Amino acid sequence: MNDIDAEAGPGYDAVVVGSGFAGSWAAKELTEAGVGTLVLEAGPPRRAEEIPDRAAAYAAPAGAGEGSWPRQPVQSSHFHFRPRGPHLFVDDLEHAYETPPGMPYRWIRGMQVGGRSLVWGGSALRLSPFETEAADVDGSSPAWPIAYRELADAYDRVEELLALRGTAEDLPQLPHGRFRGDPPVLTPAESDFRRSYRRPGTRAVPVRYVAADAGDGGWPGFSVQATALGAAGRTGRLTLRPHARVTSVTVDPVNGRATGVEYVDVGTGVRHRVRARVVFLCGGTIETARLMLHSRSPRHPRGLGNSSGWLGRGLMDHPLLTSSGVLQGCPPEAAQPWTGRQCGLLVPPPQPWSEGVRPFALWVSLQRRVAGGAALGGIDAQGEMLPHRRNRVRLGDRRDRWGVPVPVIECGYGPHEERLYDLMRQEIERAASVAGLKDLTVAEALTAPGGNVHELGTARMGASPADSVLDPHNRCWDAPNVFVADGSCFPSGGWQNPTLTVMALAARAGRFAAGLLRDGEC
Repeated sequence: MNDIDAEAGPGYDAVVVGSGFAGSWAAKELTEAGVGTLVLEAGPPRRAEEIPDRAAAYAAPAGAGEGSWPRQPVQSSHFHFRPRGPHLFVDDLEHAYETPPGMPYRWIRGMQVGGRSLVWGGSALRLSPFETEAADVDGSSPAWPIAYRELADAYDRVEELLALRGTAEDLPQLPHGRFRGDPPVLTPAESDFRRSYRRPGTRAVPVRYVAADAGDGGWPGFSVQATALGAAGRTGRLTLRPHARVTSVTVDPVNGRATGVEYVDVGTGVRHRVRARVVFLCGGTIETARLMLHSRSPRHPRGLGNSSGWLGRGLMDHPLLTSSGVLQGCPPEAAQPWTGRQCGLLVPPPQPWSEGVRPFALWVSLQRRVAGGAALGGIDAQGEMLPHRRNRVRLGDRRDRWGVPVPVIECGYGPHEERLYDLMRQEIERAASVAGLKDLTVAEALTAPGGNVHELGTARMGASPADSVLDPHNRCWDAPNVFVADGSCFPSGGWQNPTLTVMALAARAGRFAAGLLRDGEC
């Protein structure tokens, strides 16, 4: 490894690590507020033509593109891998991680400019007050230090740019969004289910999603290049540097505040140090935990921001239970093709909830696929994993080729998640009966942690530095010019797909940091 070659010039107002959902929204808010911003991305840039048409990719015959991917054994297990393309997923051998025996974890990654937005299914759901206030009800997780109303404006801004599709529903557990464009189209079988399904405190509603309509430069609408990252670039205040693997956050030895970051040019091996007044960590839950743990110094001997001992802990995913069956009496010629995005119906959990475990939702997709001359359907249940302290990311003894310790991921379900399985199965079977699904097959276990690609936690927000890593504005308690705005900041997961909330939190934190910079407080 070559010696450090310090960046020339006065540095930047802000440096953002990662160019995916969180990093792009932080950069958008910073640059639009007049802040000169450097975004460092470990992976390569992409061209719009490298992103396959989503509808065409999933319409390919079964088995198309089958093969062996010895360098991507984990990534190839994900259902988006073949249709979206192996090039949009990492090389597992080069980007290794470790797990203890008996604790499998699937870490699905898209290390490139745009991150996992390039393979996103587009599901976009707000948290509700029931999730942000859940700790007050059952005490099973730490409290969110912010109320739903404090996120509402950021949700509005994000949904406007994403051109979110959906319908307004009078359900308190499913807050209204800013919808644009035509509402989702249901199949005849889904419309029948929507009319027939009955459960107190909830009902089936169309899913909410971001369409693939091409934006500027031909980028699909679900990508950050078509939305936040593109907007940041148009300000003229964004510097985007791909192939830049950040290895540590540098800090002032006197006050412990961040002074910038060190990174390696993955092509040349040259190490660089860049200065910044504000540092945003947005590389993804596990990568952010690893980077902070590795950023040790006399002022941060256990890792940057780890005075509480919670850094790296509380790792979560969303437990998922899948099922499938055959729709009898449903003509296959009426089926509408699945296009790789969220489609069909969502059944949010009823409120109030009184089952003794955190609530779960159903996703109902009927008459979207055909096999053997019959229309098929599926009903999946997604719930919440509690932030157990034992589920964590720590640094291993082995180092990668950039000199950073390989992460060890220790994550498994507990009694709460085990109880979820039985409740989920019962409701899936009841809903399948309403839908007319026959020959129903329900998975024998929840998806393994990581398999749902909703990793959260490890640097949680809180009201006190005694039991959290970040304050209510996503600032590191121990280094208040460091912001963590990806999924690692979640104190609990809720049942909703988290991507929209990640973007809203990053947008909120970016706007707050821009105000501090403007006022000379950073």
